[in-house]
Amino acid sequence: MRQGSKFITGTIMVASLLATPAASQDRKKSPPPPSPELFEALNACRGIADNSQRLACFDSASARLSAAVDSKQIVVVEEKEVQKTKRSLFGFRLPDLSIFGGNDNDSEEDKTLVTTIKSLGKAQGGRWNIGIPEGAVWQTTEAMTYNPEVGDQVEIKAGVMGGYFLRVGKKRAVRAKRVE
Repeated sequence: MRQGSKFITGTIMVASLLATPAASQDRKKSPPPPSPELFEALNACRGIADNSQRLACFDSASARLSAAVDSKQIVVVEEKEVQKTKRSLFGFRLPDLSIFGGNDNDSEEDKTLVTTIKSLGKAQGGRWNIGIPEGAVWQTTEAMTYNPEVGDQVEIKAGVMGGYFLRVGKKRAVRAKRVE
């Protein structure tokens, strides 16, 4: 009887491991959000052949778009601000809202953050709390054999299964987690 329960337990574990990548791939392949109606109306004006009708269409559509921006129904954000926000949120588990330009979850830029150490604090067991300029605090989850210094370059890289690795300069990477 024990052999049968081991087989069932092993089968369940293998099935769950095989299902996990498929579920995460489905989430990564979600389509980008549709363009707002106001942008679609603006783009539709481009297809009008008559100059006066096209101008009237553009005037009407741009006035509605401007009113939507003024009333905060639509928010326009520059790419620089999007990148700044992505950097400040690195290490948090967020739902896929496609608000940062679509499905670019697989890019190396989204899996790695290279920055500098802004502040340091020793934790128990040879671990460190490392503050970075983006506002986050990372804690090493294993002892470091070297002492980092403020101003050192630090690379934080997403690992598999939701873990992160932190490398100071060219030293050996250690496991870390975001604590703030």
